[in-house]
Amino acid sequence: MRFLVSYKWRYLLPALFALAAVRCQQQEFVADSTATLRFSSDTLNFDTIFSPLGSTTFSCKVYNPSSKNLRFDEVRLRGEGASPFRMNVDGRAGYSVSNVKLAKKDSLFIFMEVKKSKNLLLTDAVVFVVDGVELASRLEVVAYGQDAVVFDRDTAPADGYTFTADKPYILNGAVAVESGATVTVAAGAKLYFGASVGVAVSGALRVEGTPENPCVLSFPRHNDPWYSDATAQWEGVSISATGRASVSGAQIRGARNAFAVSDTLGEAAGVQLTLKNSVVKYADVGVRISGGKVNVDNCLFFGHTENAALVEGGGSSFYHCTFANSAYRGTLVALQNYCLRKAKSGYDTVPAPLEAYFANSIIYGRNANELSVREQKGQPAPMRFKLERCLVKLGGSYDLSNAERYADITTQDPMFRDAGKNDFHLSEKSPAVNAGLGSVASAYPVDADGSDRSVLNDTSLGCYAYKP
Repeated sequence: MRFLVSYKWRYLLPALFALAAVRCQQQEFVADSTATLRFSSDTLNFDTIFSPLGSTTFSCKVYNPSSKNLRFDEVRLRGEGASPFRMNVDGRAGYSVSNVKLAKKDSLFIFMEVKKSKNLLLTDAVVFVVDGVELASRLEVVAYGQDAVVFDRDTAPADGYTFTADKPYILNGAVAVESGATVTVAAGAKLYFGASVGVAVSGALRVEGTPENPCVLSFPRHNDPWYSDATAQWEGVSISATGRASVSGAQIRGARNAFAVSDTLGEAAGVQLTLKNSVVKYADVGVRISGGKVNVDNCLFFGHTENAALVEGGGSSFYHCTFANSAYRGTLVALQNYCLRKAKSGYDTVPAPLEAYFANSIIYGRNANELSVREQKGQPAPMRFKLERCLVKLGGSYDLSNAERYADITTQDPMFRDAGKNDFHLSEKSPAVNAGLGSVASAYPVDADGSDRSVLNDTSLGCYAYKP
C-alpha cells in the first residue's frame, strides 16, 4: 500500500521535523558545575521548634536564572541519613535525589521538615552535585530546638501543682483539675496542647500571667506559618458548675472553644470564670457561656471562625473589651436565652435565663452586623441584657431607643491603628477615645498592655487605653 502525500504536506512536513529537532535541542539539559542558582531564601530557617516533636513542612524555591537547561546528578542533604532533616525535591523524597532537571528561567520546590531530636541546634545544607563536584550555590538549613516537659497521658495534677516558666509543657493528654484541687499556671509558663486535648476544670485553676510576662495556652505548631491563624487545634478550657478559673495576663490561641463555661442546671454559686488583661485569638469560639457566669475585663478577642462571645443564658459582664475582625460563620457577639443540649437524636433546646452587661467595649469587624440577639419569646426564660457606652457595628434592626438594652451606643468606625495587621490600639481620631463611663474605667483601670487608665486619665472604649 502506498501513501500519497499532498502538495502542501510535501513541504510542511520537513519544516515540522526541523522545528521538532530545534525544540529537542532547546530542551537539552547540560551538566554545568559552574552554574549559579538563586533561592527564595538563602537559609531555610525554622522558627523555634520543640525538639521532641519535630516540625511540619517548610519550603524553598530554587531558581535557574541562566540561559541553560541544567541537569544535576544529585541533589542531596550533606548529612544524608544522619541529617536532622527530611527532604522532598519537586515531589521526590529522600536524603538524595538523582537526575534533577531545572529548565532555564524556571524553578523547582524543595520541601523540608525537622525530625524529632534531643539537640537544640540543628543544621545541614542542601547541595547540588555535578560530576562529583558540589556547586557553590547551596541552601543552608537551620532549626533551633527547645526542650520541653512532655505529658503523653491524661493527667490530674495534684492539689497545689504549679506549671512553671522553667520549660514549656507539651500536653498530649487531657488535663483535669479535679474538685477540691487548686492548680496554678505561673507567670511566663507556656502550655502547648495536642489535638483533642484541653483542660477540664471542676476545682480551681489560677493563671497568673501579666501583660509583660504572659502565660501562653496554645498548640505545638503555633510558629508554623501554615498554622498562623488555625483554629480548633486543641479543645480549650472548660469550666463546670463547680469549677472556678481566675485567668490574668494570658495569650490563648488556636482552640476550639477557648473558654467553655457551663451551668445549665443553675448549680454554680458564683462567678466561674474571671478573665482579665488577656488576648484570645483564632478559636472557633472565644468564650462560650452555656448558663454559666463570667466576668471579663480588658481583653482582646479576634480571629474567631464562629463567635468571639457566644452567650447562651447565664450571667455575663464584659468591661473594656475589644471584639474585632469578623467571625466567618457568625457575629462577633451572639446573645440568646436558650442553649442546646445534646440528645439521642440531635439537640434539645433548653431555656436559659440571660443576664448580660457590656460596658466601654468595642464590637466591630468586617461583617455588616456584628451583634445577634436571638430571643425565644415562647420560652419561660427571661432575656435581660444591656450595652452601655459601647461602639457596635450594627446592620440589623435594633431599637437603640430602648434604654433598658442600649445606652449611648455609637456605630462609627473605631479607627483602629491597623486592623489588617491585628493592631487594635486606637488611632488619634478614633471616636472611641475617652468615650467611656468614668466609673467603669476606674473600676477596671489596667488595660491589656498593663497601662493604668487612672494615671493616663483615660476612659477610652476597648481593651487599650489611648496613648498618643
